[in-house]
Amino acid sequence: MKKAAIMERKQRDEVYLGSTLSTCPNCLDLVKTKILARNHSVYFQKFCPAHGYSRALVSEDLDYYLRIKEYARAGSIPHTFSTEKHKGCPQDCGLCPDHEQHTCHPIVEITDHCNLDCPICMADNQKRGFLSPAKFSSIVENLIKAEGSLENITLSGGEPSLHPDFWQLVAIANRPEISRISLVTNGLRIAEERDFCRRLKEENIYVILQWDGFENRIYNTLRGAGLVDLKHKALQNLEQYGIGCQLIFVVARDLNEDQLGRTLRLVLEKDFILSLVIQPLAYPMAQYGSGSLDDRVSGFDPLNRITIPGVIKALADQTPGLVNSGDFFPLPCPNPECVSLTYMLRLDDGRYIPFPRFVDMKKYLHLLSQSATLSPSMETEQALHEIINDLWSMAGEIPDSDSITRALRRATHEIFNKTGADSRQTLKVSEKQAKSIFIHHYMDAYNFDLARVIKCCHHYPQPDGRIMPICSHNLFHRSKEANPFDAQG
Repeated sequence: MKKAAIMERKQRDEVYLGSTLSTCPNCLDLVKTKILARNHSVYFQKFCPAHGYSRALVSEDLDYYLRIKEYARAGSIPHTFSTEKHKGCPQDCGLCPDHEQHTCHPIVEITDHCNLDCPICMADNQKRGFLSPAKFSSIVENLIKAEGSLENITLSGGEPSLHPDFWQLVAIANRPEISRISLVTNGLRIAEERDFCRRLKEENIYVILQWDGFENRIYNTLRGAGLVDLKHKALQNLEQYGIGCQLIFVVARDLNEDQLGRTLRLVLEKDFILSLVIQPLAYPMAQYGSGSLDDRVSGFDPLNRITIPGVIKALADQTPGLVNSGDFFPLPCPNPECVSLTYMLRLDDGRYIPFPRFVDMKKYLHLLSQSATLSPSMETEQALHEIINDLWSMAGEIPDSDSITRALRRATHEIFNKTGADSRQTLKVSEKQAKSIFIHHYMDAYNFDLARVIKCCHHYPQPDGRIMPICSHNLFHRSKEANPFDAQG
């Protein structure tokens, strides 16, 4: 249906927008699903022959849902596929020839041991063991074979810092084809062990720290323990040792969405915090295919959840003038419903300004990438020079254009005029020029959309050579897989 016709009929009770395949929240079978607009929001209406009708909210803002469709782009097909097509997506994950996007962000689960028991954990931690260095090395080799080079590889779990051979795995990943090694962590070791922090700095590890707000009530609900003091201690140690950091904030309706603005201000105030990732909560199931929510997560209503446009509105409302709804754009490489983001340029006086305030993002959409900071590529260099010229020709039309131009010239000079610098050095220089805000809504049994999985670029590489889209792995494969961990601690 044409956008104009939809907008004319928005006041009606319900408008049909299209259809897709989603999952029955009871049995996880793929079912035909209508996409419906009602009261300016977007819903899935599903029918399962065994369990009947169900509905779920997928977007709080119809206008946003329609606008982002304009940013759909063709994918970049992987160099190689690891599985054949037999049963169809998502059963043939690995990647199979139906998949339409290569691996932008590989996340390797190196253990399912953890020192917390988070009610919201999607990883189904069973404390079975640790990924052996040999298997990890095989994963790295397969990724480089598939991608050629990687801007980042992320070590995850469980709690990956508990791996007894953690530093050996870091050494394996420390190769010229990989620009950055990242660690997703709850931060307990960082808060408690200075020697661990010192080694992170020496090995140039980028830390992705779970951070859900400033109050223990939030952590008690999401993480099963009051962790505020430990989180602040972890931040203090990261700052003391000058370790680059990204905060990853899981946001749940009526729990911690009021903490988003304060968290964004924290990110912009601290030089060592380079990026903020906000993840609307994906709800875990007690047993995959059981049809019941994990009983540690209570009070969930699939018709009342925070989605990407809800996060954007909360950020704008809580930080007047700092960010607004027009500052965010869909990430081009996955399905546009998966990720929305903005980059914020650091001005010489320490202020930050979102790129869309002075850049035609439709023209320069390639500036938006999976990187926590500006990608130090030839395309970025050319784009920055063009933007500087555009600002010069429009002098006076854009507020603060002189300050913005000076900052862009500084950034261009510092990033691209480093003779002989390798990819890691260039990336560290780029980190100082801008910060990013990502909003990434992973899928669960309620909002699962097959069209989104086919375009996924966030992948779990497996020891057997398969590369699994995160959401399909969590929903359909994780509980059925053989234990990949064979090195016991």
